[in-house]
Amino acid sequence: MPGLLSEMLHHLEIPSDARLTSVSTSIDPVDGAMVWTVQYKAVPAPTTYAHPAAGGRERSGSQLRPDSPSPMYMGGVVSRQASVVQLPQVPRQASVSQLPVVSMPPQTAQGGHSFGLGIDIPSSMTYQTYFAPAALIERSTHLERCFQLKCIVQTYAWGKIGLDSAVARIAFAEGSLNDDIELEESSPYAELWMGTHPSGPSMVVLDQPWKTITPLSEWLKHNPEIGGSKVRKAHKGSVPFLLKVLSVRTALSIQAHPDKLLAQELHAKRADLYKDDNHKPEMAIAITPFEALCSFQRATSIVANCANCPELVELIGEECVYALDQAATSEENVQPALKQLYTNLMLCPQHVVAQKLQNLISRIEVTVKMLRAPVDTLAMRVHEQYPGDVGVFCVYLLNYMCLKPGEALFMAANEPHAYIFGDCVECMACSDNVVRAGLTPKFKDTSTLCEMLTYKDGPVERIQGSPVGKFVTAYIPPPDVDEFRMERCQLPPKSAAPLKAVDGVSILLVIAGSGTVEEAGTSATTLGAVQAIGVGSVYLVSANTHLTLKTFEDGMLAFRAMPRNA
Repeated sequence: MPGLLSEMLHHLEIPSDARLTSVSTSIDPVDGAMVWTVQYKAVPAPTTYAHPAAGGRERSGSQLRPDSPSPMYMGGVVSRQASVVQLPQVPRQASVSQLPVVSMPPQTAQGGHSFGLGIDIPSSMTYQTYFAPAALIERSTHLERCFQLKCIVQTYAWGKIGLDSAVARIAFAEGSLNDDIELEESSPYAELWMGTHPSGPSMVVLDQPWKTITPLSEWLKHNPEIGGSKVRKAHKGSVPFLLKVLSVRTALSIQAHPDKLLAQELHAKRADLYKDDNHKPEMAIAITPFEALCSFQRATSIVANCANCPELVELIGEECVYALDQAATSEENVQPALKQLYTNLMLCPQHVVAQKLQNLISRIEVTVKMLRAPVDTLAMRVHEQYPGDVGVFCVYLLNYMCLKPGEALFMAANEPHAYIFGDCVECMACSDNVVRAGLTPKFKDTSTLCEMLTYKDGPVERIQGSPVGKFVTAYIPPPDVDEFRMERCQLPPKSAAPLKAVDGVSILLVIAGSGTVEEAGTSATTLGAVQAIGVGSVYLVSANTHLTLKTFEDGMLAFRAMPRNA
């Protein structure tokens, strides 16, 4: 590999006597590019660094002499031990010696200075370069602690179309990392995934010393100190949560997520359908007014709806409605009666369901609009999207909620729910297990769904969040969920919001507005790198990193997800 050694590796300060231990190639699943994984090993040696702006200064080991200004470090990071390198415009069949040479400009424009700093640090640490304007050179010396992510966009059919979708506006915003993907105005953009789940893994994108794109999961393995001690022990060094943005145009499926025990059983039996052995509790925070169905209404409310919907009673049977009414009025446990009622409905033959739905819609249509019950109007909306689907009748059984921006909804394991319309930020345990039974063309595992539900009845709590600082609100799930918690940061123009350091990786997402994020290490008073952020910015934040969000002429709406106990 003489071409790679002679032309490129000196930018990483890999010594000439370094031992090449492995070379492998693979195809990037995102864009099909060839990826080379190269690993070298060598014993670090002290080096000397001459500062071009200060007349030269020496650095022994990793210590900079205090008699000269400290440069501000920003930019890309590449593991000294192993780096996954993706270089553009390289033929798939090119040999390693054909890789293009990456040159480092000696000086930036407008009087700035170029710093190619090699730092003698352990192999698990990192190297980085920043081309800093002269005015910023006096800042404190810090390794960069926030790393930009390239995230997967899911184009499920239920997503909002083109730029009507918040997902599209965020993912394809100017300055985002999806500039290699063309926005299609007629395509649905349903979800933006941020995390390490294999169905939509994020990539760490670094620009220095040359552009690299590395799967986040692999990058964390080679830089374990970024995860923090608690997360490394509890979650094996991975990101324990999955953060999403959802833009819902048509109703999602009637679904529930299994608890840990059931997830393991389903994964063992049908790994093709249930790809994870983990549970999936989740929390959704509304960005826009957000409609959803969640958990069963109070039993007395269900009985009242049945009394006003004869088509539903014909499907489930009068005896089931009577049994539920008796349990509710006598304050008995309603769960057995509710389970029987719901199972009768969901397992009813499809052709019978379709006929009863047609009767229902015909009856509603001849009713004067102002006299229609809201639940009937909702049933018509859902039927237009999924004609003849048994899930339409679920609007008479489940709680309907319309969240205001900033309100949140928590979905525990084994609780039925379906999102109907709107945009939200959602965080969950790292799993994609979904058991479906209606409002979907996908596989329906109706028997499993009916058997797994808790059948708790009653209203669902709207989570308002708790203020934890100026302009910052925390959303914390129940104590048995340790994978995640969230913060919502809404800053007015010309303001600042400090975010406390946590002992675990976190992900920062900007939904609206613009400003800067300033990093600091274990001491929040020591200034670090400053990066401009705006709509579509997604950053992985190292453990034990204090952040300060600042705005100027615009305000900002941002979210941060992190492990609950970090």
